[in-house]
Amino acid sequence: MNKYLYKIKFLLLASLTVASCSDFLDVVPQDKILEDQAYSSEAGVQNVHNGLYLQLAVNNLYGRQLTMDAVEILGQQYNMSGSHVKNKIATYSYDETLPKNTFSAIWQSAFTTVLSANKFLESIDQHTEVISAEKANILKGEAIAIRAMLHFDMLRLYGPIYKVSPADPSIPYYDAAVTANKPILPAKDVIAKISTDLDAAIALLENDPILTTGKTAASTAFDSNPYYSLNRGQRMNILAVKCLKARVLLYAGDKTGAFTIVTEVINFVKANSFINWTPFLEATNTSNPDRIFFSENFFALSDYTLYTKQKALFDSSLDDFNIYAPMLSRINAVFESNDNDYRSLPSWKIPITGGKTQKTFFKYEDVTDKTKLFRLQIPMFKLSELYLIAAETAPVPADGIAFLNTLRFNRGLTNLAPSAVLATEITKEYRKEFIGEGQLFFYYKRINSTAIPNGSASSGNVTMNAAKYVVPLPESEVNFQN
Repeated sequence: MNKYLYKIKFLLLASLTVASCSDFLDVVPQDKILEDQAYSSEAGVQNVHNGLYLQLAVNNLYGRQLTMDAVEILGQQYNMSGSHVKNKIATYSYDETLPKNTFSAIWQSAFTTVLSANKFLESIDQHTEVISAEKANILKGEAIAIRAMLHFDMLRLYGPIYKVSPADPSIPYYDAAVTANKPILPAKDVIAKISTDLDAAIALLENDPILTTGKTAASTAFDSNPYYSLNRGQRMNILAVKCLKARVLLYAGDKTGAFTIVTEVINFVKANSFINWTPFLEATNTSNPDRIFFSENFFALSDYTLYTKQKALFDSSLDDFNIYAPMLSRINAVFESNDNDYRSLPSWKIPITGGKTQKTFFKYEDVTDKTKLFRLQIPMFKLSELYLIAAETAPVPADGIAFLNTLRFNRGLTNLAPSAVLATEITKEYRKEFIGEGQLFFYYKRINSTAIPNGSASSGNVTMNAAKYVVPLPESEVNFQN
């Protein structure tokens, strides 16, 4: 990792909020001046903190590559056969130039953001006079959770198949604002550090306003300052952190721990009214379909360039060598030819322009009403995943079927028979639920599936192994470690 990336990024963030300090450059380093000015007011602290979310939404992270692009290609979500521009990623040709550059850029952006989070945590502790401890706890809890989330996704992408080799080398862990590279750790040690961070974030967020006023409304807490309570569903709030913890525990094989935390959050949701299953009429509305199931999202990332990306990747005017689209037979197989599924018809249609005979992806298409809260949002953690985790980890298989049936009912599907093969049905729901959200490849890797449906063929599977599941570390990182 380039040790200068963070400094450049932080200077850019700080320069958005402070004036020039040229008069003092002879006696104090410029970056120190900018930092002190950025943290000299509550508004400045908020600006730097908000910058972490802007970094999460860049193309190399959750604004594209970790949601709808590279990791979805690895999960065989699209047809990228032959001369498609992303064919080398779809065939796991990690030694080719395009995959190398793509995954190196993801790594670089992830750890740049981690360092920004660490610098924020360090700086806010050095400027305790600016905001109250209660407010600082909210901001620090979010920053630590962001750090944990990024490390976890780097572990899922570049680390070993955890189910098989938890002691194998994986990635470094940066829990302090340092510029020197840290050593590569065994995967199980990275999981331990992620878990420690998530527990710390949960403790700091114990008074999260989302618990009392929901995920959109402002509260009277924290001096009625809306930054700490308004639109908590667009932040790493305590419920989102618990969802992430459940995801981490399941990845590490701790089914008991995962079940405990998901049932805790599910029971909380049942007792409150601000997170609900999205009704059919809202999901399938002709003019303003809520294709991301906004009411179910614990955390959705705001991306103000989302609809530009929709057109760049999925628009029917794109030629076959550039469009991200599945074969018609493949997407019909995913949804079992059932357009009653809320996830099917609103997001997958044969377009009336562009001459395409396959269905194309409309999940991130803009809607008519520009005031809709779900506009410009990418789901990060949502209720359906909790039910899938609960189904997989329930001690009694019949309870697992019941959790899965709750999800299916709220997607317009009929109940499964008690004799249904739970693991098979869970896989089917992962294939339907997370398209464009970057979770399917990680699911396959977690369960160490030996074969996954080939997105670039009308039938058949891709044989999977560690060479395909484990993205090599960038050369810059390998060269440093050697």
